Amino acid sequence: RLALSVAIASLLARNLSPADFAFVALVSTLHVVAMELLDMGTTAVANREIAAHPGREREMLAALIALRRLLAVAAFAMVVALACSDYVLREDQRIALVAAACGIFLLHFHAYQIAFQVRQAYGAVTTLAVASQFGFLIACAAVLPWKVGGAAIALLVVAREAVLALGIRVMAARTLGQRLRAQWLQPGAAALLKAGWMIGVAGLAYKLTTYSGVFILWESPVALASFNAAQRLLVPMADLSWMYVTPLIAAMSAAAARDPREFRALLERHLKFLLGLATMVALAGYFAAPFILRLLYGEIYVSGPASAVAPFRWLSFGYLFAMVSPVLIVAEIVRGNARALLFITTGCLALNLAGNAWAVPRHGAQGAAMVLCASEALVFLVLFARMRASVRGGA
Repeated sequence: RLALSVAIASLLARNLSPADFAFVALVSTLHVVAMELLDMGTTAVANREIAAHPGREREMLAALIALRRLLAVAAFAMVVALACSDYVLREDQRIALVAAACGIFLLHFHAYQIAFQVRQAYGAVTTLAVASQFGFLIACAAVLPWKVGGAAIALLVVAREAVLALGIRVMAARTLGQRLRAQWLQPGAAALLKAGWMIGVAGLAYKLTTYSGVFILWESPVALASFNAAQRLLVPMADLSWMYVTPLIAAMSAAAARDPREFRALLERHLKFLLGLATMVALAGYFAAPFILRLLYGEIYVSGPASAVAPFRWLSFGYLFAMVSPVLIVAEIVRGNARALLFITTGCLALNLAGNAWAVPRHGAQGAAMVLCASEALVFLVLFARMRASVRGGA
């Protein structure tokens, strides 16, 4: 799926104008941030509860669906308000944003993924995710020769996400034996939010730190296209890191419960591995930036006003930290330090927004990349300092 994402980025960047490529980036980013908003830390809570009390699966799943549905209504309203504001000026883009709001509402069906997670049965849902991404690639390849604009491709983004969400709902119903019906004010939804909100807000703040540059750069579509051309190639590296560390939660939790020294040794081993891998990626990205961008996008994002070379080099070092921080974040979660994560990520988001407000008007896409690099470095350094302090304190 990550390889398909890079292929899609290459196809769209080669065939869309920078302004249209920027609008597709905006709509895609809205979906990514909405997914984080709807999660609000409840996936981990629901997984733990169902694992500990299997008989409560349907009760917990109904509460999860109800909570996410309410959050999806709020997200729907925010995107519709955005569409009706002066943030976008073209009528086709307004229509695409209203469609995106409808698609974002359907994202609450991703709550059904709990049914696959607790059973460790990822085969069918992974196939669906890959198929939807491949279908989107084929659809883009089919319509781009007709010289369609960014709004049309954005509608395909909405369709892809809607198909995936509805498909997960259908497959989960088959797994569970029936389709769940959750009340709008389902008992247990408030308890879920109460248990997970700190991790949820921390995750949302961290995600907004990553993508705030997209929203601020929208006033300059060429600059946003340049920033997006660089970021879309590096985001999969951070995603791969999260894929690597997420299964470690159980092992690190068990190690922390048995012996703090075993936990520290496990953490340091994975930290060194990710740091070595991330350093190689960063150096390759810095020195090979023109070659990589030319290979995937042609000349448009290598030279001229839309050049992504400088943003790509800054983001290469930014994602060095973004690839390593996940294992430190997991360590904080395992040790029950949700409040600390909340303060770290919200503080970093505030500094990120202030930095973008200064850097973007002066340096455009490169400024946004510089600020994101500094933000990721700050998160890593604070988490690393906390890890070192805990090691010395436990020695």
